[in-house]
Amino acid sequence: MCSECASYDWSLDRSLLEWLAELVGIRIGLSVTEAELGRIVREAMTEFPVRSYKQVNDIFGRSALERLGLRGAVAAGKGVMVRVHERVGDAELVARAVAFVMERIVRPGVVSKECVAPGAGSDLIDQVCTTGYLPRVHIPQLECGISDTGARDCVEESLRLHGKKMADVVAVVVYEMQFGADRSPVVLGSQRNWNDLLELSDLFSSESVMASYGRFFDQRFVNYLAANYEVIGAVHWRKFEGLVAEYFHRAGFQVEIGPGRNDNGVDIRVWDDSLAADVSPPTLLIQCKRVKREIDKVVVKALAADVAWEGAQQGLLVATAGWSPGAREVVRTRSYQVTEVNRDAVQTWLEEMRAAGNGMWYPA
Repeated sequence: MCSECASYDWSLDRSLLEWLAELVGIRIGLSVTEAELGRIVREAMTEFPVRSYKQVNDIFGRSALERLGLRGAVAAGKGVMVRVHERVGDAELVARAVAFVMERIVRPGVVSKECVAPGAGSDLIDQVCTTGYLPRVHIPQLECGISDTGARDCVEESLRLHGKKMADVVAVVVYEMQFGADRSPVVLGSQRNWNDLLELSDLFSSESVMASYGRFFDQRFVNYLAANYEVIGAVHWRKFEGLVAEYFHRAGFQVEIGPGRNDNGVDIRVWDDSLAADVSPPTLLIQCKRVKREIDKVVVKALAADVAWEGAQQGLLVATAGWSPGAREVVRTRSYQVTEVNRDAVQTWLEEMRAAGNGMWYPA
């Protein structure tokens, strides 16, 4: 145990912050200020106590990657037992299931059969779940991994010997060992995952709607916002328009984003892919509002007038806030073809745009 490690303010450690900046640049393609990295480190210090110098890079590296958009970076470092425990919640049952799988698949003949008895391993798993890092059981992997046949046989045997409840947890353990193994993302290497570096500050200050990984809004900003949705209200208004345009572009529509200024209230025009955009009325007219206050009925009425004027099928008012009761009432009573897309819906869009698993995405 290193008492100095716990009391030391790692958020002021220049060498650590420089290393984190390089790690984040290589793994997730973002250029982040030392102030932002220092904030992440301070938050991580309260959540994951540093107990040895060996843990420093691993703990803070995973925390920085997770907070900046690389989903699963923290969970990957917790080990199989902790990850399964977080999903199952029964420490004793998890310990028995892990021991059963190790005996049948990973290290036949090495793990004692007594390990699957009730009560075995519960103290250990309790300690793992309490500390998050220490102590931790190392689950060795076969070089060729766990085959689908071996995994199925193991689950079926646990069902026959110990019943469905045990078999369900064994299935989770096997899945984690197959697809969630402790492959550390905290490795610099020499090859970047992204072709360029994207300034995180641009998300809040730049009017550009060009993207290296995307058409109107970069995937790295998608990943970041999905992990930090509380800052959506601080995103530059033009970037917010780019986010909405990107969503419909990826959904297969033809998208025309307006100039950003002097657009007469219409930010984005969208056509169904089967229509000719140069001769057909838009399928959707979209107004984007990155605001904190409720959307007033005046804004809704203006968009409804634009929808009627251009012959569009529908208007969407996409905002980081909800509508006022008056806005909803005027749409209902006048049958306006205008739909509310509020803050919660935008968050759902971000999750849909974020790639499954570790947050990586590549252009088609």
